[in-house]
Amino acid sequence: MGLFTRRTTLPPTRHGYQPPRGAAGLGWICPFDGCGRGGPDHPSDRWPRTCPECGTPVVTTRLAEPWQHEARRVELDARLNGSPAHGDPDRAHAENLVWAADDALRTGHAQRVPAIAARLADRLDAGRATGRAHGYEQLFHLVRILGAAGEWTLAADVLHRWRRSVRHDDLEDNDQRTEARMLASSLIHHLEEAPASFASERRAVWEVLREFVPVVQSVTTADIDRSWKRLHRTMAGRSDPDEGATRELARLAGLDAARPTRGTPPETPLRMEILGRHTAKGPDSTLDTTHIWTVCLQPYLNVSPEDLAEAVLPLGGWTVYGASRCLRELGTHDENGAAYGAIWDAGLEFYRSTGVSTAHLSFNDHQRWIRRHGPDSW
Repeated sequence: MGLFTRRTTLPPTRHGYQPPRGAAGLGWICPFDGCGRGGPDHPSDRWPRTCPECGTPVVTTRLAEPWQHEARRVELDARLNGSPAHGDPDRAHAENLVWAADDALRTGHAQRVPAIAARLADRLDAGRATGRAHGYEQLFHLVRILGAAGEWTLAADVLHRWRRSVRHDDLEDNDQRTEARMLASSLIHHLEEAPASFASERRAVWEVLREFVPVVQSVTTADIDRSWKRLHRTMAGRSDPDEGATRELARLAGLDAARPTRGTPPETPLRMEILGRHTAKGPDSTLDTTHIWTVCLQPYLNVSPEDLAEAVLPLGGWTVYGASRCLRELGTHDENGAAYGAIWDAGLEFYRSTGVSTAHLSFNDHQRWIRRHGPDSW
């Protein structure tokens, strides 16, 4: 969403920060809980003084930098004073340490950050004993702030300390489960973002991740699992088999963004091949499912099976299998249509030729095959 710059002075924030003349805002929201209008779902080129829905005075939720940093200081001061309306003061203490580290990096005092990071970790450790483990969300943000500032050695130190203190004896506990995921994501962030010049730090962080993921694998997310599999190859010096498809997905996403498509999207055979291979790999695929949706599925919501058949049936292979998966996944077309059926059948024919068993078929796919070919014919 673009900057809101028409008004020269923005209204005060909820916590009393008055942006100076010329400050730019990134978002607004109605503070009335019964309304909640505003934010990215309601972009605007001007900042309303009162909510156009209910008339409540509007407050900002996010400013451009450096004003957001200044507004955050005012917010934290209000919360540290203990006002019930301003949130949990215990959590504010942890967030205050992250703000202090960020401020030290912004003002050229990076030498202060290790002590601040140690205080944050100590606070988390002390909180664990009382059941109020505030701080792991802030460690998550601190690692990213350090990375953005190029302080990857210090980020690695924070991750090592965090790993030594994290609990995972009861992953049914929401805090333990959430913290485990945040630590795994932070380790992955370091490995994926730190430059190659930090080779020793990356190798040490990789050893932590390699030990930690199997311990908490029962609660890791799909994104963590994909990154873990990809890093398992690349850190061993092997190429990621999905690397080429990842590049193509990014290129096609850029193509769609620059020129919204009408009708059948360009390079449909490539899109369908990527989708087919990704689907067949299942959990072993390292492709981002969000990119799969935006490039290989969403653009086909209004593409007819007839147009899709014209693009894929002459090619067969993974392309037609991907097209069959596209139609089945979207579920927006009549599966009894001739073109739909031709794609579905051709996709299943090819998939059978790869040597997979019926265990890899969905119930509907298996029933379709039996209706066309009879039982025990796969």
